Amino acid sequence: MSFSPGRGIGITRCIVVFLVIFGLYVSRNTWLPTNYRQPPSDPNTYTPPIPHTDSEQRIHQDDSPENLSTPAPKTCAEVPGADNVMVMLKTGATELYQKLPTHFVTTFKCVPHFMIFSDLAQEFADYPVYDALESISKDFRENHGDFELYRKLQQYQREGQDMSKLQGTGSWNLDKWKFLPMIHKAFTTAGDNIEWFLIMEADTSLSWTNLLQWLRTMDPNEPYYLGAQNVIAGTTFAHGGSGVLISRKAAESLEAIRAEKGQAIWDAEWEELTSKACCGDEIIARAFLTADVELTPAWPLIQGETVASIDWTENHWCTPPVTWHHVSPIEIDSLWQFESDWIEEYGWDTPYLFRDVFAHFIDRHVTVNRAKWHNLSNDRKLASAELATFQEEVANHLQEAYEQQAVESADACAELCTRSIDFECMQWMFSPGRCYLGKDVRFGRSDERELDHWISGWMHERLQGFRERMEGCEVRWSGS
Repeated sequence: MSFSPGRGIGITRCIVVFLVIFGLYVSRNTWLPTNYRQPPSDPNTYTPPIPHTDSEQRIHQDDSPENLSTPAPKTCAEVPGADNVMVMLKTGATELYQKLPTHFVTTFKCVPHFMIFSDLAQEFADYPVYDALESISKDFRENHGDFELYRKLQQYQREGQDMSKLQGTGSWNLDKWKFLPMIHKAFTTAGDNIEWFLIMEADTSLSWTNLLQWLRTMDPNEPYYLGAQNVIAGTTFAHGGSGVLISRKAAESLEAIRAEKGQAIWDAEWEELTSKACCGDEIIARAFLTADVELTPAWPLIQGETVASIDWTENHWCTPPVTWHHVSPIEIDSLWQFESDWIEEYGWDTPYLFRDVFAHFIDRHVTVNRAKWHNLSNDRKLASAELATFQEEVANHLQEAYEQQAVESADACAELCTRSIDFECMQWMFSPGRCYLGKDVRFGRSDERELDHWISGWMHERLQGFRERMEGCEVRWSGS
């Protein structure tokens, strides 16, 4: 067969065209515009924000040359502001292995600077666990009754025994001594880049994205001491388990007072005060007052409730939750997964609010009545004459027939909620001989393993009316 020059040239041209197209495809990231590139799917990767609602539109400048030239963070630990926060987790040796692991596979993946404080110096994997009590004077550690568990832990560690066996044997008394030494240690250890110090506990859940966005609204050069406010003996203080946030300026002010008086003298005075106090978080407030730093209320951003126990009201609805307290490792993981999904969809510049948590975790569960369920209703309590305690109204003595009948069936209890006059009843729960009403929506808990069982229900139309009233509310970053 003879060779055709025209055919050879055609084949050659095809090969050349193919190579050109292939080369363009391989090098597409060098010539495609940045905003046309495929966004990463990793939930920890920074993505452009999506507006939350019409009322919360933000001005985006993602297409500006300045933004296009700034590389996006590769991980959640590189998000702007992450490098300026020191997280201090307070725990105890008796619970370390039950509660700490969850934090390492959730929150701490995003926190570049953290310290773990306990009542015993240990190592968890490759991470140091600091003895928060090592700086307490020897006399207190060896002789004071509050340190009985501390001394026992030292013994158990030397003997290689299981320290979890000591749970419930004085942890509360020992815990109050940790707070001030933790602050001193963290402040002296932290680099100059640290602008904020956050104290949390092992059963605290932290929203990293909401925290970082909240911090942008405040100046660390101002003396901030923030938390969920409690009062003991006239002292208003930040509840430790809910979380305590301290600006660098506030920490510097406290340390300056300590240095001026002399650390040894100052520490001795506060050890004596701590020995007579009930709570370490209250002691922190008193110490800051000596530096003229008062508590700035941060509730409900810093929160002492759980998703199941919180009241879903206007107090929370449009506020970004930063912490939850008394949460189990499973709940910490669930909240982490929710936050990861949120960030993947909306990015790091749009906070999620309590209403978003409600929509994800609670909404579908309160559309039907639930048997063997205690929904924490306690604003009005009715009981039959034979069951009533001093805290309950005797249904038989009430004027209206529907009130008297409310303790006879779940339907009758629900009817009482519908016709409630004293307040807008949002939920009810019934147990034979008892009917309780609630003015706020709460989810509650299973009582399947308890002796008394309840049937719980929620007023769906009223809940929907509440949602509609709160539609378009502004994001609230301030506490109250």
